[in-house]
Amino acid sequence: MVAGAATLGVTASGLAGAQGVAGPRLQVVPTLTVTQTVTDSYRRQGSAAGDGRQGEAVTTISPGIRLASRAGRVQGVVDYGLVGVLHTRDSQANQIQHRLSASGRAEVVPNHLDINASASISRQPTSAFGVQSADGSLTLQNQSEVRSFSLQPVMRGVLGGVVAVQAAGNASRTSGGSLVGSSSTGASLTLSPAAAGRVISWSITGSRQVSDFDGGRQTTTDRAIGSIIVRPDVELQVTVRGGAERSDLASLQNRQSENYGAGILWTPTPRTRVSVDGDKRQFGEAHQISLEHRFRRSVWRYTDSQSLNDGSTSNGGRVTAYALFFELFASQEPDPVARDALVRNFLERNGVSPDTQLGGGGFVTSAVSLQRRQELSFALNGVRNTLSLSAFQTTSERGDTLSGANDDLATGPVRQRGLSVTVTHRLTPSSSLNFNAATQRSSAVAGASRNNLDSVSLGWNARLGRMSNLSLTYRHAEYDGITDPYTENAVTAAFSTRF
Repeated sequence: MVAGAATLGVTASGLAGAQGVAGPRLQVVPTLTVTQTVTDSYRRQGSAAGDGRQGEAVTTISPGIRLASRAGRVQGVVDYGLVGVLHTRDSQANQIQHRLSASGRAEVVPNHLDINASASISRQPTSAFGVQSADGSLTLQNQSEVRSFSLQPVMRGVLGGVVAVQAAGNASRTSGGSLVGSSSTGASLTLSPAAAGRVISWSITGSRQVSDFDGGRQTTTDRAIGSIIVRPDVELQVTVRGGAERSDLASLQNRQSENYGAGILWTPTPRTRVSVDGDKRQFGEAHQISLEHRFRRSVWRYTDSQSLNDGSTSNGGRVTAYALFFELFASQEPDPVARDALVRNFLERNGVSPDTQLGGGGFVTSAVSLQRRQELSFALNGVRNTLSLSAFQTTSERGDTLSGANDDLATGPVRQRGLSVTVTHRLTPSSSLNFNAATQRSSAVAGASRNNLDSVSLGWNARLGRMSNLSLTYRHAEYDGITDPYTENAVTAAFSTRF
């Protein structure tokens, strides 16, 4: 899962709001999903590599509940499901899993105090070099259930009617089993002019961020930054900043260094956004480049970023079908809650799961890491056909060079590349065909560790009335790694309903 727009979720009953009909402030919708997968390439837990693979049937039963508050001082979405995984032959692999996507905002004191919160439970590969699979059902031994929680209070005020003050805090916890976990806490204070609309403005920000990894060590970073913001017109904003930074990432003692950077934000039209931002930090260079343009039926997005991962997020962001089409429908439905319902209804009608990963990669780390990620994504919504595409490349390396944590980055940088293409064709108003092709490459930048995963799938999807959905999917995958290469054929049937 991803944060931000991709974590929003309301039920199909929210379509009333998308169609201009007022809905209830609080929506509560129970859900149930049953999935049956039959594969010819499953390795039992604990079996040796020479034991070979065999057929297996995996059943998942997932009751869940979706809550959405659309008005009032507390607004947000909670989508939770309990997932029971049952194996026909390998009963030792039976387990209970959880999935959670939640985000919300509480206006505690109007115009003065807000609290933003988010939480998620998802599964991701523990190691980039462990055995990979298209849906995770074949690689339980190389998966971690990653649980994340974030709380961000924000307080605003004005001093003497001249200076605006904003104080913010953050606390997050990510965990996923033995030595797989981290905590991140921080606080910041920002001063800026109370009057808006000036051509030249300024801000001063002081912040502290503390990261503590279960399998590594605790590090602290303090920053003091002053910024000059120039807005020559409504389309362009230029920022120049400078200050100082103290951190113990590169030494056991805090070391101070200069910190400076600049950024440009250009929005020539409501459909086009160009953002370029760069900083010279103690750990090296950090940057964020984002190019985005929406046509009437398509959206293009390119991002290139390099930043520290302090443990508050997983290593390796992922673009989902939901996130891409959420941007595509922005001009059609500006309200984010109503747009969420519109997007989910559209994806369900076309047989595309909102959680379909268009950009893969990612693995668990046990120390602060430095990641460079480049990604190109595209979505097209035709009359009966839709197309989504995502290509990515990430390079991750140890940011805390003094940490003795044992993970994939302990022996050097790791590079991952991938490409995913999904095409859907609507057969009737209630049924569709969908095709997906994906490839992923993981390798050690300086070493022999590597693996490749290629997969294709063809599926049929049908809506059974207003509240239920049925899908059938065939998948073929080929995995080539140093250990346990395999070829898989699998058939999956899934039924989902809302009450």
